[in-house]
Amino acid sequence: MVTRAGPVVYVASKLSGDIETNVERTKGYSRFVIEQGGVPINPILNLNGVIEEETGRELAMYLDIRILEKADELWVFGMPSAGMLLEIEAAERMMLPIRTFTTDLKEI
Repeated sequence: MVTRAGPVVYVASKLSGDIETNVERTKGYSRFVIEQGGVPINPILNLNGVIEEETGRELAMYLDIRILEKADELWVFGMPSAGMLLEIEAAERMMLPIRTFTTDLKEI
């Protein structure tokens, strides 16, 4: 039996641009959270292909923020996109701890 008491971590990373590459990267970020003892919640993996980026952006951001409300921490990977900046602002309002990492998993 696996027992862990790590934080629930919202994974913020870029989707736009090279979507295929960015989806693969965010899978690695979720693995990294698990390796660090956390429990990842990753909206890209949850909503990609369910809501279209171009037509459903407002709904996607609303859902992302609702998901963020369930997290204990926000971990930001890479240079923040416009959507990631909204997530960071929401996390600050919620007074969630925020950790920032490069795309190669080095904490800043």
